Amino acid sequence: MSDTGVGPGDVTVAPAAPPPTPSDAAPDAAPDAAPGTDPASAAAPPSRRAALMRSGLIVAVLVVVFGIILPATGVNYKEVIAAFQALTPDQIVIITALGALAWLVSGLVFCALIPGLAVLRGPTSWLILSGIGASVPFGPWNMGVLWVVVRGWGVANIPATSGIALYGVVNILSRLFLPLFAIITLAITGDLAGSSNAGRAWTIAIISAVVFVVAVGLIIAIVRSERIADWLGRTGQRMVGWLMGRLGRKGAPDVDGAIHRFRDQLGLVIRQRGAAALGVSVLSQFAWVLVLTVALRMCGVPADVLDAGMVFGVYALVLVITIIPLSPGGAGVPELLFISGFTAIAGEQWTAAITAGVFLYRLYFWFVPIPLAWILLKLARRGRSMLPGTAELKAAARG
Repeated sequence: MSDTGVGPGDVTVAPAAPPPTPSDAAPDAAPDAAPGTDPASAAAPPSRRAALMRSGLIVAVLVVVFGIILPATGVNYKEVIAAFQALTPDQIVIITALGALAWLVSGLVFCALIPGLAVLRGPTSWLILSGIGASVPFGPWNMGVLWVVVRGWGVANIPATSGIALYGVVNILSRLFLPLFAIITLAITGDLAGSSNAGRAWTIAIISAVVFVVAVGLIIAIVRSERIADWLGRTGQRMVGWLMGRLGRKGAPDVDGAIHRFRDQLGLVIRQRGAAALGVSVLSQFAWVLVLTVALRMCGVPADVLDAGMVFGVYALVLVITIIPLSPGGAGVPELLFISGFTAIAGEQWTAAITAGVFLYRLYFWFVPIPLAWILLKLARRGRSMLPGTAELKAAARG
């Protein structure tokens, strides 16, 4: 999940490498891309030095959050363990079923983006993406690995690459959509009136809503109008060039080219499937809110202390905050934000129960997908090495 929920808070959501441009003569062939920008390069394993550094950073973040910060804020792990031990078998079955439902709905985003992808392969894709991203957090590498798996299922190069690239965009947009909806709900129910952080919540909600509207508007404008795409490309290029000049940097990113590549390569998918994919992605966020709410209830946090609207409000704000990856692999920071937010509303006497509920939710969103991802990756690539080699990557990239 980052928040990867993410999503998901917490899932790596950076768009994958740009998809290949369709060709009339060979619709499933991809032209050679610049080094480092093709899907094969995105799926290439990181260097040993990068692997060690980022793995060490993950351990450091976990130690700081769970070993220092949470105990310092009053979290008593003995009480948290007691709350887990109080769970009944029926409750475990229920929360597991809800977690599986959330995996299914989250995976349907891939079915919406990739034509012909079987329903069960949607959640398989989500679990692989989430689990690999959480256990081996090396930027877009997990998206490249998923691309290889999807290609192995017989999906053509262009729809596989376009769908996986757009997943990151859709996931971010669904996160930006939630806070204003949540804050309005809280205002209507009156739950926001007594909150000391109401002003900050409104600020985050309004900023995220503005960013959502602007982002969706720009995407629609670029996809539907070549004239607008040209103007945005020229304007963006001038602005970036001016900024780089003020910073004393030579050269500037090819903003104009990036906008036109986005339009040419992803425009058709956005027009045909963008709205459906965004709708499913928003629905998946509600599925995870349900998992979080039930987890809190099972661990002893009553509705009169922390009602569903409050849970949704904190969830929405955390998902927006964690759009920018605050920790590798999506671990540590989301837990800290959830626990701090809920405790600020409910009171410190509920810290242990809240912590147990958040841990139970994160168990299904972040931890369980890790072993499942490797199992599913092994099954999907049976007869081949679990992680793709360079030769296979380049062969798949060429269709």
